[in-house]
Amino acid sequence: MMKFFTSIVTSCKDIVGKLRKVNASANGIDVENRQLIQQYGFVSVPPNGSRILFLQFGNVTVAVASDGKERPEVKEGETALYSGKSNYVLLKQDGSIKIKAPNGVDIEGDLRVSKDIWDNTDNLTCVGSVNEMRQTLLKQTHGTAVGPSSTGIPPIIPNPPLKG
Repeated sequence: MMKFFTSIVTSCKDIVGKLRKVNASANGIDVENRQLIQQYGFVSVPPNGSRILFLQFGNVTVAVASDGKERPEVKEGETALYSGKSNYVLLKQDGSIKIKAPNGVDIEGDLRVSKDIWDNTDNLTCVGSVNEMRQTLLKQTHGTAVGPSSTGIPPIIPNPPLKG
C-alpha cells in the first residue's frame, strides 16, 4: 500500500558522498532522518520552511522538496537552476541563457568564446564587442614615453625584454 503526505522541512544536511538527510514536521507528524533523493547531476539542500512531499511504499520513503516562494519567474518551455530569486541560471525558450549573480560569476578554467562578447554598460568609452574595442585600441598611438600622459590616456609601457 502506498501513502503520501506533505510536510514542512525543519532541517536538511548535506553529507558529501551520501544522500541528504531531511527532517520535517506538519500536523503533529514528525519525520526524521529520511533520505532526500534527487535527480542525477543535481544537488540541493532545501531551506527550512520548504514544502516536502513524502511517498511511502512499505518500509521505503521517498521525499521530494520544493520552495515556490524562492523560485525565479519562468515561462512555458523554460528551465531554471536557482538558489533563491536573486541567484539563477535560466535556460530561455528562445535559446539564450540568462545568469543572475549579484555577487559575480567565478569561472575556474579557461573561458572559450566563439562569438563576440558585448559590454552593455553605460560607460561610453567602452561600447561594443570586445573585438571592436580591441580594434579601436590598436588604432590609437600615444608615443613611447613612460610616465604621466597629458592626453588622459595611460602611456604605453614598453614590453619587458625577452629572456634568452
